[in-house]
Amino acid sequence: MAGRPRSRSDDELLDAAACVLGRTGVAGLTFAGVAREAGIAPSSVHGRFGSKHNLLVALAARARPPQPRDDLPPREALVELLVRLAEPVAELGAFRAHFTFLQLDLDDPELGAHARRWTLDLRATIARLLAAAGYADAPTRAPAVHAAQQGALLLWALDGEGTAPDRVRDAVEAVL
Repeated sequence: MAGRPRSRSDDELLDAAACVLGRTGVAGLTFAGVAREAGIAPSSVHGRFGSKHNLLVALAARARPPQPRDDLPPREALVELLVRLAEPVAELGAFRAHFTFLQLDLDDPELGAHARRWTLDLRATIARLLAAAGYADAPTRAPAVHAAQQGALLLWALDGEGTAPDRVRDAVEAVL
């Protein structure tokens, strides 16, 4: 006898979880909240993932940095990509919610491994775009560009000046 067909795919549930996480942070991420976002019963989310930790690991495992636009010159594609990464956290509440995940990444080896992979993937993309833009020092400049992007977000969250995307753009342009 076959079980009931799933009304939502794992990806749809993870999309719902990402939305809830973006609004509430890790502390507010619940099966009930994910279920409400996905339009299904909480028991369905629990049955699929079993624990909040497993849900967070599934989210982290599928996370990949977005690809740069290929219709722009490499330097412009790099700046656009790093600015685009700031957009989901351009409101302080969303930044705070996503920032709560960083503590888990630092404390939990399984989550930390996914965070490290994501970071190194993005750093490789930065280096590739820098090289394509003609920067001979692309491998050594890439970490500085990445640090400028991340630092701009943190400083924006602390001082509230301007917008997150503008702060990232200015910081990255200064390093380039």
